[in-house]
Amino acid sequence: MSDEELHEADGVLGKFWKLAKKRSNDMKNTNSSLRASGCVRAAACTCAVIALWAGASALAQDNIAKYDKNMAVPTVVTNGLKWIDGRNLPIEGRAFDDVEHYYDRLPSNVTAKVNGGVRSMKHHTAGMQFRFATNSKKINFKWVPYNSRLSMDHMPSTGVSGIDVYRRLPDGTWRYVKTGRISSAKGGGLDIPWTPGDACLVNLPLYNGVKSFSVGIDKDATITAAPPHRGPTAKPVVFYGTSITHGGCCSRPGLAFVNIVGRALDVPVVNLGFSGSGVMEYEMSEHLARIDAGCYVLDCLWNMGSKNPDGIAKNRPGRNVEENYEPFIRNLRAKRPGVPIVMAEMCYVYGNEPNAKDRYMRALYEKLVKEGWKNLVYLPKEKMFAGDGEGTVDGCHPNDLGMMSMAKAYGDAVRGALRSRRGR
Repeated sequence: MSDEELHEADGVLGKFWKLAKKRSNDMKNTNSSLRASGCVRAAACTCAVIALWAGASALAQDNIAKYDKNMAVPTVVTNGLKWIDGRNLPIEGRAFDDVEHYYDRLPSNVTAKVNGGVRSMKHHTAGMQFRFATNSKKINFKWVPYNSRLSMDHMPSTGVSGIDVYRRLPDGTWRYVKTGRISSAKGGGLDIPWTPGDACLVNLPLYNGVKSFSVGIDKDATITAAPPHRGPTAKPVVFYGTSITHGGCCSRPGLAFVNIVGRALDVPVVNLGFSGSGVMEYEMSEHLARIDAGCYVLDCLWNMGSKNPDGIAKNRPGRNVEENYEPFIRNLRAKRPGVPIVMAEMCYVYGNEPNAKDRYMRALYEKLVKEGWKNLVYLPKEKMFAGDGEGTVDGCHPNDLGMMSMAKAYGDAVRGALRSRRGR
């Protein structure tokens, strides 16, 4: 921080401190008849000081934008544009029509047999993306988040509640363009110049949903569907799992490993990751089976327990692998015979030794193969994280570097699963 910035911050903090000190002196002059409640008032005063200090710190931090224009959330110019509601745009990752809210990831008939975390986070738009082409010379975006909490302590608002935009190159690959940032629960905005005719990919928020979304284009421009996918399946690859599948904790939506896999293989994806809540209830297999998928990826071990607990796996009745995994996968295969399934071990940045949950899943995999199951792929954990330990934000959730590593492992597994179905 420069001397000028420190002086400005100290000035703001000084004003708050003087106010807090005055309140403290007022407390000392309290009538003796009220001193019995002095401890309560003192605690309240202390909380006020802390809150005021935090507010001042935030204010001082916000002033960074005065010195670095790239730190400011941009003002979006919306004049002279034609606006199109997101509900009228080509969208992928939205697997159900019978939903409570248009951008929900699961249908409205999810029952209490599925844990509350899933029922709450079905409103998040992880994995959803608009995919279109336009002849406009500029594109504007505006959206209103579903929840007012825009960030987490280990994941920025750009990943939780923001959007990002990709452009399709002539060779069919997608190139990152820009991130739509958000600083208010009232909504976010983004405007970018565009090359007429190029296809556009917009990734929606990971750990938030959207109440509304609109795209603004030139008044005489149009929007059409993007070119079809060139990958090994036109049907979506459906990922079901934990917070890591959900997208925690990358810096922007396009860097969630599910979205990276979708772009790398050029296949549609559906993200059914639910933070802390992917525990393979039988009902969830019914919901997954409703999706006409090209491949299913099961990545739930972090959220599950084991009847044979060890240093990693804990006994979690109702959520144990021994109770839930086999009924889930058997029902899914019965409802969608022949569709490839990837069974993923529990990623772990501190080592590759299997835990009780991994060992159970491996034994189940070998049992199913012995029964004659085809199109079943096993993904071991040692392929998920690079060995330098720098791939997470907290020892568990991948950062952007970790997401790249995860995407390589999962992408190879999905590619192999799709090839196995085609007999190649």
